[in-house]
Amino acid sequence: MNENLCMGCMRDKGEEEVCPFCGYSDTSPRFPSYLAPRTVINNRYVVGKVLSYNGESVTYIGYDVIGERKVKVHEYFPDTLVTRGEDGKSVAVNNGRQIQFKAYMSDFIEIAEKLSRMRTLTCITQVFAICYQNNTVYSILEFVEGISLKTYLEKRDVMLTWTETSDLLLPLVKTLAIVHEEGLIHRGISTDSVILSRSKMVKLDGFAISAVRAARTELVAELFPGFSAPEQYSAVSPHGPWTDVYAVCALLYTCVTAAAPPEALIRSNSRPLLPPRERNETVPPRVSQAIIQGLSLSTTERIQNVEELLAKIGGPFQKGAVGSDAPTVSMRAQPPSRRPTSTLPRIPMEAERKQEEKEEKDGGNKRLILWSMGITLPILLVILIFTFWFLFGKDRHKEPEGDTTSIVDSMSENDPFRGESEFHSSSDRSESESSSSQSSEESSESSESKQMHKVANFVGQDYKTVTGNPENQKLYIFDPPEYVYDEQYPEGTITYQSVSEGTEFEKTMSIKFKVSKGSSTVLIPPYEKKTQAEYTAKLDELGIKYTILYRWDSSYPEGYVVGTDHMVGSKYNTQTGGTIEVYVNKAPPANSVD
Repeated sequence: MNENLCMGCMRDKGEEEVCPFCGYSDTSPRFPSYLAPRTVINNRYVVGKVLSYNGESVTYIGYDVIGERKVKVHEYFPDTLVTRGEDGKSVAVNNGRQIQFKAYMSDFIEIAEKLSRMRTLTCITQVFAICYQNNTVYSILEFVEGISLKTYLEKRDVMLTWTETSDLLLPLVKTLAIVHEEGLIHRGISTDSVILSRSKMVKLDGFAISAVRAARTELVAELFPGFSAPEQYSAVSPHGPWTDVYAVCALLYTCVTAAAPPEALIRSNSRPLLPPRERNETVPPRVSQAIIQGLSLSTTERIQNVEELLAKIGGPFQKGAVGSDAPTVSMRAQPPSRRPTSTLPRIPMEAERKQEEKEEKDGGNKRLILWSMGITLPILLVILIFTFWFLFGKDRHKEPEGDTTSIVDSMSENDPFRGESEFHSSSDRSESESSSSQSSEESSESSESKQMHKVANFVGQDYKTVTGNPENQKLYIFDPPEYVYDEQYPEGTITYQSVSEGTEFEKTMSIKFKVSKGSSTVLIPPYEKKTQAEYTAKLDELGIKYTILYRWDSSYPEGYVVGTDHMVGSKYNTQTGGTIEVYVNKAPPANSVD
């Protein structure tokens, strides 16, 4: 084994005491209940630092010295039933806990064996081996280089479109249908257990026995607020595929709304969830309705299985090849054919021959017509040009027979009326030219004295900029504006003008605007790690009406907000919205009865 192998990331750190890649040091403190780094399992798998733990098991980063790859070492270690042996490796079962220890170990092994038989399903974390050692059992899992869906969504910091969400998660959901067929229920699907690999493949991780995913058992429960179904908080309600349906729909809801549903314990039928489509218009109505139905608090009203869910959100599900990333729709192979098939009825051969002859004849007629038109059209065009020139071009160069100039020119020079006629003609032309000139000058003066303006389009512009413009102040008289809430325009933007664009006016125009006060809709702010005073101050700032209710939860500091009846990030209308409930952690009086 490489002595320079870092037990934090399983990379060669050289002679460095602190790993330059992950910052891990062999001198870092550790819990004695867990295996010491560099412990070897089955003479092959080197155990590193602890990655995670729950009431059922501990997961370590590991290294396969034969396969020369990173792995995860998953140790069955129910800490309420066992302790670590004095050798630091073996597992010692507590007195009176042998039956539960063996029963849960049997469940642990069954899950590992079923997953190992489904290694062709690439959307779930693979099980490479199962090892029995140290009075317990280990499953050796695939180590996926990537990030959790939770981290991915936090980095995106924006709700995904339905297309993005379906492309990302539907392959996993289809794979889950096959997992259910094998009798496995996950019970822990959440943004923490879905991993996005560096190759952009989605992996479902975190399978565990049922006892650790339910309240009030001998093991410490591992539940995921917002994703765990309401029956998981009960010791008597049955689990089934519908339990995973709830978690999957919570997953879809989180992606398209950028906020997880409230924890099932604080949800109420009297205050239904806001449908995803009301927050994200890219979600189709049928999908939005299916997600809400999948998040039903009632197990009987909820969508019962993944196949039914897929039919509602992604089309009917049919199981395909198990080795694919996601089940595919199976199709019956078609026999080869020399000619493409058609949906039209087949024409009998004789009728088809006659139809072809008719089409050939019609084609010949069409060609004859086109040929005739090709000859006739140029001839007609020449005739039209000649006619046009004859009627108009000829007269332009020859004076008309009835022209008065010709008559005057034909008179004798001694005609007493000749000079008079010429005089009157010249005089009339002068008067006409003078009158025309005078009319033009008057028109010009009138045009200059009556210059017209057109009303501009001010909608969408900033009110202060428009009214502060000196050019606008010369042309318009601005009446006091009307301020209104408007979802489309930012605060201070003109949303309406009393005079239409293009209206003409001579000197000044009186005009009135409606100006946006901004959106009346705000988003419910996050409450995590906020005291009652801090959170209510934020609500007051946003104009959100609220009421305070006190609840006791030992896992939160007293005086801190633990939830609201409205989902964080959901829309709230400050004009028409009601009062939201804010839940604050507060211990009950010492003499009170729970």
